[in-house]
Amino acid sequence: MKSFRLLLLPLALLLWHSADACSSAVVARKLSAEGEVLIWKHRDQTNVTDCRIVYFDDGKYAYTALANSYVSVGSSTLAGVNEVGFGYISTATSNLHRSPVTQIERYNGKYGLMCRALRECRTVDEFEQLLKTHGRYASFESNVGVGDAEGGAAYFEIWSDGYARYDVDTYDVRTNFSFAGRDDKRGRSVRRYDTVMAQMEGKSSFSTSDFIGYSRSFFSADKGDVLADNNPFREANYVVPRPSSVASVVVVCSKNPRMDVIIGHPVAGMAVPVWVAAKNNIPKCVGGRAMYDLGRKFVAKAYYKQGKSTYLNKDVARKALKVNNHIKTPKSMPEDITKFNAKVDRIFEKHYQQMVRILQ
Repeated sequence: MKSFRLLLLPLALLLWHSADACSSAVVARKLSAEGEVLIWKHRDQTNVTDCRIVYFDDGKYAYTALANSYVSVGSSTLAGVNEVGFGYISTATSNLHRSPVTQIERYNGKYGLMCRALRECRTVDEFEQLLKTHGRYASFESNVGVGDAEGGAAYFEIWSDGYARYDVDTYDVRTNFSFAGRDDKRGRSVRRYDTVMAQMEGKSSFSTSDFIGYSRSFFSADKGDVLADNNPFREANYVVPRPSSVASVVVVCSKNPRMDVIIGHPVAGMAVPVWVAAKNNIPKCVGGRAMYDLGRKFVAKAYYKQGKSTYLNKDVARKALKVNNHIKTPKSMPEDITKFNAKVDRIFEKHYQQMVRILQ
């Protein structure tokens, strides 16, 4: 974490913004197997679980994003990348400054910060300039990871009238606390932060597959490999893939920008590449409900309640992880993207059938 900057901002118009209790990472170009900035968001712990991939062309730049399924415009964008390679993800944070706010204030405004940034920004620096004038409601607090096709990469920890910027020259991680916030209010997400950092430590290069793997890994920095035969630990919330997990997205911030995406629980789903240049030509398995519904089936079988705690069914998890879940991604978008996406959907149908047999 370098180039720390702390600025106070005027409180302007109050606009809505969404963030989830997620795990995330930003990887600089020099450590990326893609040769481009990577941004990862593992989404969970949210009131709205049903999401999909959507293409938007309602601004200066078109963009492809993970969005809540009920939206028809980019009013509830959760992670995305635009046509010039600017990418954005966010996570909720719980230890920055908060002020009282009414429901009217909280939801006033058509576009959130993420939607506006994807519509208007080309670079990380342009995002910072936008941040200086974009209004935020009084209890706004969020960790935002951004990257661009020029190699810019940073986290911004943002609150109602200020922010801290951390430029990323190797890699950095955020869960649901902020380094600019109170140390005594970091909460339980520290253990997911430690778990992701432990898995990334010592690696000289990171691929999109690595981050899809972290979304499917039952390793815990505190408890070790939870799926190991000699590990009796079964509690479900000490690892990255939790019962509430509903998506994993890895953004590639390039001049040919794309996202590798799993909709629904990452252990059940299949990672699918989606290019911004494909516009509305999106594989049905991530543009609709099929993969999300499969994730719900997995959660129903893989987790169970006992008293106030949630536990993992290790046998189900082990079997699910044996099913191949990654499409071989071409170096650039195929010329016949319709044919490619049809192939993706056929592969997913086979994946779906394999997974359903495990979950019966």
